[in-house]
Amino acid sequence: MQTCLNTTVNLKRTGNILKIHHRNMNVYCGGLFFTSNFDSGNLGRVQQVDLSDETKDSKQNDDLPSPDYEFNVWTKPDCANTEFENGNRSWFYFGIKGWSPGKLIKINMMNLNKQNKLYNQGMTPLARTVPGKPRWERIRNKVSPQLVEGNFLLSFTYQFPDVKNAMTYFVFCYPFSYEECQRMLTEFDKRFLYCRKSSPSSDPKTIYYHREVMTHSLDGLNIDLLTITSCRGIMEEREPRLKGLFQNNSHPRPHLFIGKRV
Repeated sequence: MQTCLNTTVNLKRTGNILKIHHRNMNVYCGGLFFTSNFDSGNLGRVQQVDLSDETKDSKQNDDLPSPDYEFNVWTKPDCANTEFENGNRSWFYFGIKGWSPGKLIKINMMNLNKQNKLYNQGMTPLARTVPGKPRWERIRNKVSPQLVEGNFLLSFTYQFPDVKNAMTYFVFCYPFSYEECQRMLTEFDKRFLYCRKSSPSSDPKTIYYHREVMTHSLDGLNIDLLTITSCRGIMEEREPRLKGLFQNNSHPRPHLFIGKRV
């Protein structure tokens, strides 16, 4: 077996904020390129399985079809390599490139938390290929959740689409990354730009929208607070600033409203 590992994490603390400036895994293993160098990716280690190895663990009786590629994959736990690292390992998200169209890959997720009930009741990972099949789809092939020497092992196979030079992503469930969230909120900002001029003279039925940064996460990312209501009861006065929160003084707090509370 060939084990492949190439993970880099650079941390910088500013006050009580721990910022992760660079976190990735980009590695070639068994002729394929594996990456989790993107928002929410969490590869920890990849190991190629020798398909000709007759001594392969006979306990992995998963009844899955014989693959063209097979890899053991380990994820990093939540908050990996920080003082807040914990044992949560349900999530996985990574991409693979360099495969031949139509070939079958088998992936063994080696260190997930026990999720037998989910997978025994029809849960399957999702996959998408860019370019070619950009929409997330459930893997249709049978998955095999099992306990091997007390450890939860999830195995699944996937036939790569008839597309060349593409990246296929695998994920635990539909991802909604921080970057996607920020893009969505930016679109809301543009759509409701007129709300910045809301006042007591505004039509009471008009939508009121206000976005502000409440504080920052341990990674230094924005934690946004949205105020969404109608303009009914809007006042000239604004919400007060709270100690340690809403520290961007150049951005006003939302209006107060008669008869409305958070």
